[in-house]
Amino acid sequence: MRLFYSPFHSFVHKTLVVAHEAGLWETLTRVPTFPFRDLNGRFVTGQYDMSELAPLGKVPCLALEDGSVLYGSQTIVEFLDAQRVTNRLYPPDGAKRWDALRRLALGDTLFECAVQLSMEAWLPEEARRRTLYEWVWPKIVATLDDADRWAATNPDFDIGSAGLLQGVSYLGEEGSAEDLLHPRYRWRDGRPALSDWYDVVIQRPSVQTHLNVDYDGDMSPENHQRHVQAVLDIRKNR
Repeated sequence: MRLFYSPFHSFVHKTLVVAHEAGLWETLTRVPTFPFRDLNGRFVTGQYDMSELAPLGKVPCLALEDGSVLYGSQTIVEFLDAQRVTNRLYPPDGAKRWDALRRLALGDTLFECAVQLSMEAWLPEEARRRTLYEWVWPKIVATLDDADRWAATNPDFDIGSAGLLQGVSYLGEEGSAEDLLHPRYRWRDGRPALSDWYDVVIQRPSVQTHLNVDYDGDMSPENHQRHVQAVLDIRKNR
């Protein structure tokens, strides 16, 4: 299997966490893909095109051995977890399952909001939209407060945990100084349960395999396109 993903390891990738938890880490070929900027901050838009595999051209994208392609992180993590025989991260049914899915949605939306603010900070200060910050920040704060209440219940690690872990980790220990409303925001302040929970779960082997670990491999556009073509060739011949 090939996982096309953005190799920024300063935050937790839930797809990588679930792959490791499912015992698939060694069978997964990670293909570095930069939709906008590379690790040096250079804009590379168009150089890592994957629209022939996924109409939206977004990461993550998982190409299976038969050439079929899954995209959207929620689809990918559910597929990976389904390969496990026991101890799946998705509770089978009932209230626990719906609560896990609720938290997965919260974590994913938290991540999307944080990415949106991060991309807004790329713009010159005069071009940044204060109305966007005013719209996004209440969602971030409310999600963090909800997660703090949940973390106080001493929960098990499930797919909702993986989703929240990704979202919280993307915020960083200290937010951007460029933020128009909350420069250098610290999500830990006033959220002791969430802070303690985070410190425990980032020690999981499935997190330590990539968090703050530099990607060691070919990250060139040429390597990316070779993998895209390999998937297309499999499709052609099946």
